[in-house]
Amino acid sequence: MKIKVKLLLMEMVSLLVLFVILVVMASLISVNQVETRMRETLEVAVAGYTGDVNVYRNAGHDIDITIFEGDTRILSSIPGAVGSKAGDRVVERVLNGHQEYFDTNVLVNGEPYFGYYEPAEGGMVFAGTPRSVVNEVIRTVVIFLVLIGLVAYVLCVAAAAVIAARISKRIVAVSNRVNILAKGDLSGRIPLPDQKQHDEIETMNRAVSALHQELKSIVSVIADQADQLNGSNLEFHMKFNKIVDNLNSVNTAVEEIALGSTSQAQETTSAGEQVADMADVIDQNSQNISRLENAIQRMVELFDDTSHILDDLVQINSKTSSNIVIVSKQTNETNSSAERIKTAVQMIQNIAEQTSLLSLNASIESARAGEAGRGFAVVAEEIRSLSENSANSANEIEEITKELLENSNISVRTVEEVNHDARIQEDKLTQTREAFEGLKGEVDAVAQASKNIFEQTRRLESQKNAINGVVEQLASISEENAASTQETSASMQTLSGTIEDCKRETDALSALSTSLKEQTNKFVL
Repeated sequence: MKIKVKLLLMEMVSLLVLFVILVVMASLISVNQVETRMRETLEVAVAGYTGDVNVYRNAGHDIDITIFEGDTRILSSIPGAVGSKAGDRVVERVLNGHQEYFDTNVLVNGEPYFGYYEPAEGGMVFAGTPRSVVNEVIRTVVIFLVLIGLVAYVLCVAAAAVIAARISKRIVAVSNRVNILAKGDLSGRIPLPDQKQHDEIETMNRAVSALHQELKSIVSVIADQADQLNGSNLEFHMKFNKIVDNLNSVNTAVEEIALGSTSQAQETTSAGEQVADMADVIDQNSQNISRLENAIQRMVELFDDTSHILDDLVQINSKTSSNIVIVSKQTNETNSSAERIKTAVQMIQNIAEQTSLLSLNASIESARAGEAGRGFAVVAEEIRSLSENSANSANEIEEITKELLENSNISVRTVEEVNHDARIQEDKLTQTREAFEGLKGEVDAVAQASKNIFEQTRRLESQKNAINGVVEQLASISEENAASTQETSASMQTLSGTIEDCKRETDALSALSTSLKEQTNKFVL
């Protein structure tokens, strides 16, 4: 049943009840007034009696006069009433009590009368009107009141129909707007409120307008935030790809350093062997002088090769340091981007909380509206569901962002450790180079001294011991370099795995932003 019909039926039933009550009350009042006026008329008739009982009948009035002598009628305008007696109550009140008496049901010859008695000398005077005449008057008055009530009822029903039509028109307009909002269409124009109206319907209309505007604003902000989040995800993805490429380059460089360190260890071992050979040559200087000269020449060549290897190691180490600086910069940018994502997530959570509060207010307003707010309640439920989905998505994004920040911080610390190890390695390479330069000077001295090997045998013995110490130091440095490169390689592999995890989390974050965009696309802006 339409709201217009319901309002009209409600008004008709209310007016009908009011009509019946008014007619009944008016009829009772009219009957009372007729009885009062009839008594007054009969009192006047008794007071105006001049001796002719038929004076009022002759004048065209329905009033009969009767004269009593004692309790017996001796003169009367009522046919057949002469000789009849008055009732006991009349006799007691009028004759014995000398009081006036009025009754609405006096029987005279079996016919009911409105009668008035007044005591007189030796008897009583009676004036009466047949009850049928009074009833006819009362009936006429009641019919007149009923006709007036019917006319008023019809007019009121017509006015109620007009009012119900206007009210239903406004309610239907609000209901249509709520249905449009329930379908997610926010593209319609928001009508201005009617400043002349201040009733509940206009309050509901204003609330729907406010809801429309607020929903449109919230969904627009969410859509913009989803676009920004999607753009940030794409930027994250590209940066992570760049970081992965840089890490691959760093891994390659570290592997080259490891190969160089191994080669250095091998060359150092070979130098040790040559020093041992040199000791044998010193012991057998007379027999192996030519072999000693060849060994010294070989050592010079090996020192030159080792010097070149050290130069290569220094370059590789510089390249590694540069790459580590790039990785550190990229990691810091990742950390900053994750902080911005965290800020955006907090904004989405605030929007979800405001949407939840708006849904609660909408539910309260729909409950107040009763049956008319049932559609409004559907909108409130959809808003609440959307708020919960947005809050859940924001919480998931926040958890992912926290994990991304933790991984990013780990990456920062790892890069710092790698950078520290690289500086240590650079210092060790510098020391190795200086040691090789010193060793080269010692070898040159040996070559110079070999010309007079017989005279400088004892001095060569001392130089042999010095060379053995340097070779042992070179072997130790080579082992440390190999261990450092292995640790660096392991750290870079860990960092690579961390970056891959961040990349996967970024893909998950992109999927979440896509889901959020799909949710906002349900609304038409």
